[in-house]
Amino acid sequence: MSVASKQYEIALAQLVCAIVSIEFGVSTSDLLSASKGSAHKSFARQVAMYLMHVVFQVRVAGVGRAFGRDPSTASYACRIIEDEREDALFDHKLQVLEEFLNSAAILKKVNNAI
Repeated sequence: MSVASKQYEIALAQLVCAIVSIEFGVSTSDLLSASKGSAHKSFARQVAMYLMHVVFQVRVAGVGRAFGRDPSTASYACRIIEDEREDALFDHKLQVLEEFLNSAAILKKVNNAI
């Protein structure tokens, strides 16, 4: 993997973490920290991993790498969040976050086309 690809993954993780940190009331450094942290921080990190994978189509290995975690941890996070989407309120919250991040993805596609 190229250095540019790794930097891109890290930049996406930082973007997603910035949005998730606002929504969940945790710092971005907590989301990217090597330590697990509280259950709330861990859950917010799982949301960020899920969003990075779903919205930006980053493979779980890349998500794990960007968060300093094993790919199996990123895969587990995606399964947990997908299961949590059964809750209508939580699902709505994720839909709003996805829409916001998709607008960022659209901007990237436009910039690449120019």
